[in-house]
Amino acid sequence: MLKTKGSIYQISQPLVFFPGTLCDERVFNPCWQHLDMPMRAFVPLQWAENLDQMKMLSADRLAYFEPPVHLVGFSMGGYIAALTAIENQRKIASLTLISSACDALPKDEIQHRQQLLKLISAKKYNAMTKKRLASFFYAGHQHQNDYLNIVKQMEQDLGPDVLATQVSATQSRKNLLPALAKCAFPIHIISGEQDNLVSQSTIMAMHKQLTNSDVIILEQAGHMLPIEQSEKLAEYLASKIA
Repeated sequence: MLKTKGSIYQISQPLVFFPGTLCDERVFNPCWQHLDMPMRAFVPLQWAENLDQMKMLSADRLAYFEPPVHLVGFSMGGYIAALTAIENQRKIASLTLISSACDALPKDEIQHRQQLLKLISAKKYNAMTKKRLASFFYAGHQHQNDYLNIVKQMEQDLGPDVLATQVSATQSRKNLLPALAKCAFPIHIISGEQDNLVSQSTIMAMHKQLTNSDVIILEQAGHMLPIEQSEKLAEYLASKIA
């Protein structure tokens, strides 16, 4: 049974959260408002200048806690959380992947990233288009300004340099699924039904390969699931992390 205080879900175990590309704490704030977590840490991946620094920041946050830690990663942060979990298995209680795949990037995605990096280098990238922004959300939320503005504000505040750093740091990433499949800790996979960045087929293929995983697809959610279904995500985390 979930421990709740009013409409707040309580989690007494330590959690470490990892944000996605061009995201900071604001991507999790809607969810955190539904959670009472006395032992919570956040990995500021936006501070890192390369993958090694992302790993250093992650290891630093693990060291905050004596007991094994539950890692929660969104999108790019899910990949970094998975990498952190593999490299620190004795410290990990569980891994939750939100809107995130942990395999190598397909060729078309690598090509897209290379084009994006060229635009940023040439100072020709200002911000994502309205169409691109809308594609992160479930169709019914694509005109919901309070959702859209969170993403727009994070992009504006963090800027093209952070985007270039994060795209470069994770471009040549390796497939982590074989290593994750050998890990003893449980893996929880959660995705939106209309995620245009990480398809349901990718999510289900990952779940099939990871026999130590469970999976749930949330309705009325796109890629930005932590914003779109914040209370359901909070309830889900509390149900998995007793």
